[in-house]
Amino acid sequence: MDDGQKSESTPEAPAPVFLGQTFGEAQKPVFQSTPQPHLEGANSPIYVKNELQWGESNPPPPSFRWGQFFIGFFAPIAVVVFFGFIAEFANSGQYDDLYGYEDASVSPDENGHYSAQISVRPGHEVDYCSIYSDEWSDEEVFCEVNWDDTLKVRQYLEPITQIQPLAFAMDEENGTFSVSYNGASNNANDVSGRLITSNGNLYHRISAADHGTDNTTSTTYLNSTFPPTNQTLYIYFDAVFFSYNEILEVHSCGDVVYHQCNDSQTETGYAMKTSWFGEREHVQIGELTSSNETLWFIPNGDELPSYSVNIQTYDRELEESLSNQDEIVEGVFCMMPLVYIGAIIFSFVKGKNALGWGLLSSSLFSILLFFGFIVLLILSFGGGF
Repeated sequence: MDDGQKSESTPEAPAPVFLGQTFGEAQKPVFQSTPQPHLEGANSPIYVKNELQWGESNPPPPSFRWGQFFIGFFAPIAVVVFFGFIAEFANSGQYDDLYGYEDASVSPDENGHYSAQISVRPGHEVDYCSIYSDEWSDEEVFCEVNWDDTLKVRQYLEPITQIQPLAFAMDEENGTFSVSYNGASNNANDVSGRLITSNGNLYHRISAADHGTDNTTSTTYLNSTFPPTNQTLYIYFDAVFFSYNEILEVHSCGDVVYHQCNDSQTETGYAMKTSWFGEREHVQIGELTSSNETLWFIPNGDELPSYSVNIQTYDRELEESLSNQDEIVEGVFCMMPLVYIGAIIFSFVKGKNALGWGLLSSSLFSILLFFGFIVLLILSFGGGF
């Protein structure tokens, strides 16, 4: 038999079979344990090395977890809004109770006495008060709150004036005006004045004036000139005498330069008077009696106008409580950046990268939103829109 015939009758070698494989089944990769060198010793550990065998592939990388990302993105914003809402809700009602306001209008009775019922809230103290006349009056009545939270009504005493106003004259066509007064002072330390037109524009400013005194009559004259005009001018003029703490005032009674004038002054069209600056002597004429919650006062003088009274009260204990609450809220807000940074570090350490990137993106978005708001304000007020 020739060689060709021998090759056809010779059987083929069987195919290799992997461990755990049955005949006719596709080949599967297995891990083969490679024995490691045995260490000496009675209880020496045995190490087994797993090597990647033929046909095995690396596992695919995990997909980006968008759910964790959005939690990290919106959680810081939600926490800030939540704490702000809680802080505002906790203090909103209490701040309304921090101050109390009492208003009253008082008129004199047949004896010239004034009184009004003022109810102060429990736990409140008087913090501020004001009394002002509803009509023109020379009786200067005011109220003050003392260090012991008591309210006293006081009145200025009529001082003995050193400067007595005499006359005022102004000639628009010739551009002259003159003010005269009786007084011992030979020099007005400060003189100022404004001449104003009927439409409210400044016509002339008086910065200095000729000043002279008649030693025989003790009459002093303040004379000055301005550009002549045919229109009506309004004047506001004063001379300050620091040696007496007095001010000689001259002002028009028109609508352009508004100042209060009595009936006689309104007829002449101007008012001349002496006012004072600095501390003046005053006396107590009434008080707020806490036992019956009555504000009363009896002013000196013949004028009996009506008065409006405004009193503000204050709860000191509530203020201390709100202050402590504010400190707690501020402490929580101060700790929030540290908690935020710790959450970012914790996310990346624990392998929650999507959560960490969401937390970082939230801060970047907040910064961009803040600068965008600033730019919007600049454009709005700068006329960009």
